[in-house]
Amino acid sequence: MNDHHPLDAVRLSRRSLLAGAAAVLCTGSVLSRAAWGQTVSRIIVPFPAGGPADFMGRLLAEKLKDAMGRTVIVDNRPGAGTRVAAEVLKNAPADGNTVLLAPVDPMFIGPLIYNNMRFNPVTDFKAITDVAGVQFGLAVNASSPIKTLADFVQAAKARPAEHSIGISTVGTLLHFLAVEFVAQSHAGSTLVPYRGGGPLVTDLMGNQIAAGMDATTTFVEYHRAGKLRVLAVAGDKRADALPNVPTFAESGFPDLVTASRYLLYARAGTAPDVAAQWGDAVRKILAMPDVREKLGRTGYDLLSGGAPDEVARYANALAARWTPVIKASGFKGD
Repeated sequence: MNDHHPLDAVRLSRRSLLAGAAAVLCTGSVLSRAAWGQTVSRIIVPFPAGGPADFMGRLLAEKLKDAMGRTVIVDNRPGAGTRVAAEVLKNAPADGNTVLLAPVDPMFIGPLIYNNMRFNPVTDFKAITDVAGVQFGLAVNASSPIKTLADFVQAAKARPAEHSIGISTVGTLLHFLAVEFVAQSHAGSTLVPYRGGGPLVTDLMGNQIAAGMDATTTFVEYHRAGKLRVLAVAGDKRADALPNVPTFAESGFPDLVTASRYLLYARAGTAPDVAAQWGDAVRKILAMPDVREKLGRTGYDLLSGGAPDEVARYANALAARWTPVIKASGFKGD
């Protein structure tokens, strides 16, 4: 006589499935750690070599050799407003050997303006920590009679055709900050898109355009050298690298308070202990005096490397603040 209850077979089957799943997860974790222990790591940077982001990536890579005891290289993958680099990370193995150092704003802006996104920032990536803050500023040629943000607004209202504002990128937080500034100031300025900060600075230096808006990392050396004048920055405090430059809020625009941050991302599915090694190492590096001095001199605001949950709260708050503005603009990318 068979005295087994029919449900016993179901329970046994379920136990077998769970055990099998656990074995698969364990094997995957072992394989992940094995790959992590044997392979050179790389930091993908979504901008060309020689720029501020590349400098930060290479500074991290140099220090990570000691902090993690492994070789770390920088892989520059510029293009498509950081989407090219993000796709490289999505297509990389989730073994922790490939990470992405990128600004947070394209991650939430991309799905709002592009129809052909080939990755999902929410499900494909996990933020490990934040690395540095990025402020945005409005700059003019140092020879310009415009000395303050109020001066620019007054001049632009009087002669809007002569006071266009160049922006280094479109479809980014910088772009929509410029849209908001023009709307709130009623200046009437036209926004002129450029292919990067280099061409924008060239035209500013040559008085080919009245003003430019970009990350302070683009402007800081020219401002210090007396070639460009940053009129205001948009952060909730003055930029670490430009302590004498007022904020937009101090200059009469209390609603224009925003900034971005560079985050370190791993592929979703990366083993938590591997991701934690990156985070712990970056936090140690960001506390080093020489690193803080170099990042500050380049124009970044200094951070200490937040925990993943802290970074997620920051990113969600930034997205909530700007999503209505982006949608209301009606802007769509290529």
